[in-house]
Amino acid sequence: ARARIPSLEHGRRFEIVAYFPLNMTKNCLFIIDSLGAGGAERVVLTLARTLSELGHSVSIISIDKLIEYEIDFPVTLHTLNFEKSKWQATYRTYAAALQKLVKQIENDTGKFDLVTAHLQKAHRLTLRAGIANAYYCIHSTISQASLGKRTGLRLYLKRRKLKRLLDDRNIITVSQGIASDLINTVKVSPRSIHTIYNPLDFKLINTLARQQNPFASENYLIHVGRLTESKRHDVLLTAFQQATLNHQINLKLLLLGTGPLLDDLKELSNRLSISERVIFAGFHENPYPILKDAKLCILSSDYEGLPTVLIEALILGVPVISTDCPSGPREIMTGNLARYLTPVGDPDALATMIKTATQDIAHQRYTIDKKKLQKFDAEYAAEQYLALAR
Repeated sequence: ARARIPSLEHGRRFEIVAYFPLNMTKNCLFIIDSLGAGGAERVVLTLARTLSELGHSVSIISIDKLIEYEIDFPVTLHTLNFEKSKWQATYRTYAAALQKLVKQIENDTGKFDLVTAHLQKAHRLTLRAGIANAYYCIHSTISQASLGKRTGLRLYLKRRKLKRLLDDRNIITVSQGIASDLINTVKVSPRSIHTIYNPLDFKLINTLARQQNPFASENYLIHVGRLTESKRHDVLLTAFQQATLNHQINLKLLLLGTGPLLDDLKELSNRLSISERVIFAGFHENPYPILKDAKLCILSSDYEGLPTVLIEALILGVPVISTDCPSGPREIMTGNLARYLTPVGDPDALATMIKTATQDIAHQRYTIDKKKLQKFDAEYAAEQYLALAR
């Protein structure tokens, strides 16, 4: 392989046959919790699309039946239709179903050269199913996402559970910060660990961005992400209020995404008297026209894995600011962009940074070096994954 790897009822079926020299093709399987509207799900689909376009055979197993993305490339898609019950046998039952399904697919397509499992449900079932040589892909900072709010016995038990799941496994992390957190904070001892950045199809992103923007008549800042606690929309809304009142930022704030905190955030925007300036845009399968027209993209999270939206914005030439959260923003916003990082959970600092960035943009002082984004190119990431294949 020519890639270098940084160290530290089955569902719908899509089949398009293409012929390639047998010794060049690899048979790849992705196991993931679902194909709902999330970052890890989009990463898997981008990687699957790229591998398929490079001539490799690709299968996806979605543990849940939730599939929110249109899949328009050659892939075989299955779902286990996972439904959790109160009985302890749930995971044992579905692990057996997963094991059986993998064998069935291999009978049709041949042995898998590369198996990757994404997100915790997929990790647990892959382990219980005894799928050998699988790579467990970690998309978030585990110490924050899984251990952050636990103390005492609950913290000890959860850390022990994670170690049983991930010790002596082959692991892929989507940022170096996640790898460091996994080893130094969670104390996992992997069999192997590699960092491969999230794959992005630059050409496709720019093509999709040329479609119609339903908010083209608005002038807005944008946040893209699920409306969940870790994204800290409360900090963002407070900072936006300060930016409009104290720094005369005459723009709207567009929140692109859905999630359980929608009603709470609408109530907060009312309390802050900014509801007329906040657009709750919901989920859009193609977010790129909306992102492309934003004046500034803001990330306000407490933690991330590798926040893909920052990379997507920079690909489209949209300036970004972000909290300096673990992990990912500092690996994306390098060089002169590092000055646009702010402390986590600090609305005052974020408001000031909104002012600084908008002024720099107005005076053409905000510059984006797209050459530094090439490490996130989809084909480069795909080659790194293929280098791990048997």
